[in-house]
Amino acid sequence: MPATSPSLTALASVFTRIGNFTFGGGAATTAALQREMVGRRRWLDNAQYALCYALARITPGTNLLAFCTASGWLLRGWRGALIALLAASVPACALVWFVTAVFDFWSGNRWVQIAIAGALAASVGILLAGFWLLVGPQMTRANWLRSAAVVLLAVALSVGAGLSPVLVLAISAVVGFFWQEHPEP
Repeated sequence: MPATSPSLTALASVFTRIGNFTFGGGAATTAALQREMVGRRRWLDNAQYALCYALARITPGTNLLAFCTASGWLLRGWRGALIALLAASVPACALVWFVTAVFDFWSGNRWVQIAIAGALAASVGILLAGFWLLVGPQMTRANWLRSAAVVLLAVALSVGAGLSPVLVLAISAVVGFFWQEHPEP
């Protein structure tokens, strides 16, 4: 344990705030916890943080929760491990449960269905706009046919054949690599 152990309340506060309000997944959350516990509060040193991180990475399941548990254990023993685990997970789980319950309750409502359909249409529009931002600059007069063919192949393999996105990307990359435009002499 560190020379000055944090109170259980302070520990719960840090893990609740960072564990539930940091966006970007486990890597972003563990980085934010490192900044708070190692850099700002000096509850852990770099070696202790690295130990918790390494142990969390080799455990099966959710690495972030394993990291929180290991950090809590180093800071306050089994009470710290339990507090860190619960503080980092229960509030977000309760929010997800609440949102799911509200959605389940209201999903049969005609106006909610219309709102969901509108949100779905907007997300498809955003997806298409992102697609055009990526593909548009690549489509020149010289290669528009090849670009269109690769896009149509990707759609056919994904939607028609039901292949995974990773496999579709790999096939498209191979096709794009071998089907290159050669400059005229």
